[in-house]
Amino acid sequence: MFTKKTIIRVLVYISGLCILALGLTLSTKADLGVSPIIAVSFCVSKLTGARFGDMTFLLYASFVAIEMVLHLIPGRRCPADRKKAILADVLQLPLSYVFTMLLNVLSSWIQAPDTMALRIAAMLASVILVGIGAALSLDMRLVANPGDGLVQAVSDRSGIELGLAKNIVDITCVTLTCILSMAVSHSIIGVGLGTLIAMLGIGRVIALVNRLSGKRLTLLVDPEQK
Repeated sequence: MFTKKTIIRVLVYISGLCILALGLTLSTKADLGVSPIIAVSFCVSKLTGARFGDMTFLLYASFVAIEMVLHLIPGRRCPADRKKAILADVLQLPLSYVFTMLLNVLSSWIQAPDTMALRIAAMLASVILVGIGAALSLDMRLVANPGDGLVQAVSDRSGIELGLAKNIVDITCVTLTCILSMAVSHSIIGVGLGTLIAMLGIGRVIALVNRLSGKRLTLLVDPEQK
């Protein structure tokens, strides 16, 4: 039987993913630059006409593949239990499918703002919502979002600090987006002021949520902490 605390934990996790999906969708509708982690999939969707959520699923699947390779490479920082690490990676795929289908639904429901003021408001709201959603889902320590899972895998295997690993992954995604969009359309797609604000602001929002929640979110995962 699930305990009340476990049910609350799952509900907080699901709520976090829904808020995260809404924030990512708003960043695409504002058209001022999307969050770095989805810049490649947004660019490809614009170039090909494919649905944003479908392209994001392919992007997330590639993240999972990279995570699995990193976890399989021998070395002193390899996971103590490789089978458990690989299983955790594989579980990200069904999560990614459901999550990206939600992106498709939200993308069809939400219309693009028609004034610059509304676009700026949507962009700022997206940063806040992505930060809140990421904090809630990450703090529950269930199945990781592939973007976060890749950052964690890079940090674990390289030994670099988590924040720096996040910066490296973000910069790589933005660079690939710029190269791809320039090569195909001779213009930058999906990268702009909103991308920079997201890179700087989302981490601050996550830190603020964790600070305001005190230890309440942590206690859902580890009741022994005081």
